[in-house]
Amino acid sequence: MFTAVASSFDEWSAIADTGFVPLRVRPPVTGPSGFHGEITGCPVDGRVGVSRIAAAPCRMTRSGSTDDAPDTLFLSIQRSGALRVTQAGRVARAVAGEAVLYRSRDRLSLVCEESTSCVTVQVTGECAELGGAAVAAGLARTIPAATPALRVLAATLGPLGRTAGDLDPVPAARMSSAVLEMLGALLGSLGGTETLPTGPVALAATMQRFVLDHLTDPDISVDTVARRFGVSGRHVTRVFADAGRPPPATFLREERLRRAARLLDGEHRPTVAAVAARCGFADTTTFTRAFRRRYGVTPGAWGRPGEGSPRR
Repeated sequence: MFTAVASSFDEWSAIADTGFVPLRVRPPVTGPSGFHGEITGCPVDGRVGVSRIAAAPCRMTRSGSTDDAPDTLFLSIQRSGALRVTQAGRVARAVAGEAVLYRSRDRLSLVCEESTSCVTVQVTGECAELGGAAVAAGLARTIPAATPALRVLAATLGPLGRTAGDLDPVPAARMSSAVLEMLGALLGSLGGTETLPTGPVALAATMQRFVLDHLTDPDISVDTVARRFGVSGRHVTRVFADAGRPPPATFLREERLRRAARLLDGEHRPTVAAVAARCGFADTTTFTRAFRRRYGVTPGAWGRPGEGSPRR
């Protein structure tokens, strides 16, 4: 893992040259003349890296010559601010939650319209897992925050960027392959053709995202997940086990209870019946029984003085 901090446009250019992509960094057309930027990067393996980047308003450009940098693909997922990307004859603007794809070997313009932060996944151009046509079609196109495949990838990259440096080579390679599968699925979905990942880590993450998106549905089950992905319930359970995840039914129950605890912690505390409905429990009796078994108190007593601090 490496961390670099810049307090000038020239320093940011130097950091980009060595750890990112050769760029000429200039002040914004209008706005403050001072600059501050930070980047924390962590390679997963030789194919994939994850970086957290924050930068003040600026303009970054490269000429597009192919002999001064490796061919690297970048997917920037915005956490705050706005990033405008110009490449391949297209212009895309991404704000918080949205993403945009670009690559190092072609002419490129990146404009941070305001103070911006993002999580960026970097993929070496030698990776054969990503189709060239899908990459070309996805360059400089705004990817909406609601895109399911993007939500799965974003949920994976945040923790991975903080822990990848602690992984041994074998699990690091598995996680790198999973990220490439998720990115491939994302690019496929942009073309209107959904491509589900096949590796257990990526597929389990995609299935979990589907479950999280349907927590309020009391009828969701392992069979529901199986039908959505065109497999058997036994296969869903095996995917979760192969990825080192808890059984799908356990994952569903724990996520519902965690959501219920958060709702009960809120400033405007809803009724127990309302929490049960918003967390996908069929009735309050089932909800209360499961909540007490997990946290040691009833939902109505959660957080009351004298009840202690139940374990989350």
